[in-house]
Amino acid sequence: MAVERVSEAESGWREGELATRWFPRALGIALTYALWRGLATWFEISSPVNPVPYPLETLVAATELYLTGEAFVHLLPTLGRILVGFAGAMVLGGGAGVLMGTTGYGERFLSPFVVMGLAFPSVALAAIARLVWGFSFIAPTTAAAVAVAPFVAVNVWKGVEGLDGDLLEMADSFELSNRRLLRRVIVPDIAPALFAASRFGLALSWKVVTVAEVFASSSGVGYKVRQTRGAFEYTQTWAWALVFMLVVVLVEYLVFQALERRVFAYRDDEEFELTGAR
Repeated sequence: MAVERVSEAESGWREGELATRWFPRALGIALTYALWRGLATWFEISSPVNPVPYPLETLVAATELYLTGEAFVHLLPTLGRILVGFAGAMVLGGGAGVLMGTTGYGERFLSPFVVMGLAFPSVALAAIARLVWGFSFIAPTTAAAVAVAPFVAVNVWKGVEGLDGDLLEMADSFELSNRRLLRRVIVPDIAPALFAASRFGLALSWKVVTVAEVFASSSGVGYKVRQTRGAFEYTQTWAWALVFMLVVVLVEYLVFQALERRVFAYRDDEEFELTGAR
């Protein structure tokens, strides 16, 4: 009898998870497919040149890019630039956010630069990087670091501002060094803000690096998008975008969400859900 009750409860949980977690995702994918196919049909009827290929054609072209290995030839340079630019943005933005959240002088000094950085167009940064460094590895990585750092700084700044004052007073009473204060008190307490900043920063890094590659690179996904678009190979253009989006989704679900579940395993579901992992 007990086994039957457990089985019924487990069955109900699975049905509930299917309805609340997987059905909305499947519905979103279906609606995206329908909208994409509708746009492709409309352009095919109304335009002499169809800039929107059909979904299945794009999927087949993207699969061929993976099977032939061409996708990795340009994906790897793009991923390398993204990682370097993202790391630079986290160091710059994280350091600025901690200074702004812990010292009034740091907030007053850095706030104007953060505000200007938030408003400065990433496309303009990519063009400036092309003029300064030309077609080099430094151009897209620098553009990404400079463009993303202000957004990371704001997330970390607000996270540090929300620190528990009692913890800081206790750390001060024990005369903790700044290094131990950062490692033992500040970083654990602002972990949700750090994860939010990391997810947001990486998402922006994807965009900035690919845009910069359009202007300032002879390799990478952005370069291939520009090249295929210039040759009017629209199916290939969309296929390269799809190749890149697959990597973005895999990083989100296999890296970020898995890491968040591990770090915040001690939290209950409601508090954990606020981190964005579910």
